[in-house]
Amino acid sequence: MKKYLIIFMCFWGGINFSCSNWLDIKPSDRISEENNFSDLAGFKKALNGVYIELNNPDLYGKNLSCEFIEILAQRYAVGDENKSNKELMKFSYNGSAGRGKSTSIWGTAYKLIANANLILKNVEQHRDILVGEYYNLVKGEALALRALLHFDLFRLFGPVYAEDSTAISIPYYKEFQFDVAPSYAAHDFMNMVIADLLEAERLLVNDPIVEFGVKGNTKDVFLQDRNLRLNYYAVQGLLARAYLYMGNNERALYYAESVIKIQEEKFPWITPMKLNNSKSADCVFSTEIMFALQNLDRNTLYTSLLDGANLKLNSLLAPRGDVVDYVFESDKTDYRYSSSLNGTVEISGTTYRVFNKFQGTDSLYNQMIPMIRISEMYMIAAETSTDGPTRLGYFNTFRNHRNLASVRERDVDYYLEKEWKKEFYGEGQLFFWYKRNKKTEMQSATDQYGTVSVKLSNYVLPIPDAESQYN
Repeated sequence: MKKYLIIFMCFWGGINFSCSNWLDIKPSDRISEENNFSDLAGFKKALNGVYIELNNPDLYGKNLSCEFIEILAQRYAVGDENKSNKELMKFSYNGSAGRGKSTSIWGTAYKLIANANLILKNVEQHRDILVGEYYNLVKGEALALRALLHFDLFRLFGPVYAEDSTAISIPYYKEFQFDVAPSYAAHDFMNMVIADLLEAERLLVNDPIVEFGVKGNTKDVFLQDRNLRLNYYAVQGLLARAYLYMGNNERALYYAESVIKIQEEKFPWITPMKLNNSKSADCVFSTEIMFALQNLDRNTLYTSLLDGANLKLNSLLAPRGDVVDYVFESDKTDYRYSSSLNGTVEISGTTYRVFNKFQGTDSLYNQMIPMIRISEMYMIAAETSTDGPTRLGYFNTFRNHRNLASVRERDVDYYLEKEWKKEFYGEGQLFFWYKRNKKTEMQSATDQYGTVSVKLSNYVLPIPDAESQYN
């Protein structure tokens, strides 16, 4: 574990300068800027700082992984006494809870975008420092980070793209600047996301993951553990996700298949042996992860939100047992069910499932927060392929590696919806699936046969009043 601590130690203690100070750097502080980018180590620290801050609870360290975004997707049976989360389940964004979440997500994400842009600015100004592969890697990853953050802000605060791609959305920042950028039409905004990702793909074509695999190049810790960074294949995965969101099925399929071609070599399916490890089960299916964050405090996240043994219903986030059984069709042999939803807790006569995917810290995979999975590529390919046998093959390959039986070609669309609900528990993707498909109903969190009505406006979070406060 030593090498992982070296990469990310500034999150906990600092490397020459603290990450928090770096991230709070003022645009006018020219002397500090010059010092921080005076050598290769400065660029590495700056880029690592952005990755580390993605773990901020305002972003993927809570709000956009297992808490806020999953509450919106009706994942948990929230007790009536938890007024804040109950408010969110009703898509009431103008209350204190909704305003607080939207403001913190917006501000933190744009702050990190500003830092990515600061890196990109200095990459060009100090190109002589970034010798060999480092120029392409630093610039490519910074562009990919900028695209990722903009894309997820768009998926939260932007319009329902499938309903109106011409609607005005949110600002896209391509430069490090003081003034507020204009808000773009949805299709123009998404074209900028795509442009950043395509340039990142071009720059990362010689990513160490291509030659050395996920473990990377051992000559430099910065070049190792490539699934903890936005690597070449992760960027292709993001392109598949973004094109699918835009309704460009042809390009989504192209990029999904590009990754599927190397899946067996780079991102092999999880095995029962890893799931049944008596000491520590690999509940996140780490071998399949194309990009994950490393969060050394992930177990604290679990104990504060999801620990059924120690939390009361007014603070516990847990799905009802009967709802989980309905979603999983009572198939307890499903690897996702047996690894992450196999515990129960009884509260006031109701059985809840303990969601334990994020429990434990005794191994690297128990510190991972999944961001992009190879399984998503198979699901995208199954959704977008126009060849019946091909899409069936993709879908059944995925299902079989979840320990489920194959389905018939005519049933693929029916089961695809079910699999989106099963696959991404605690990972923040279901709400966006509902939004992309303009769903007017969600699976109820409290009634296995019930649904929750959704207006298309419920998918659009209000932009904070002080939208420029991140500067």
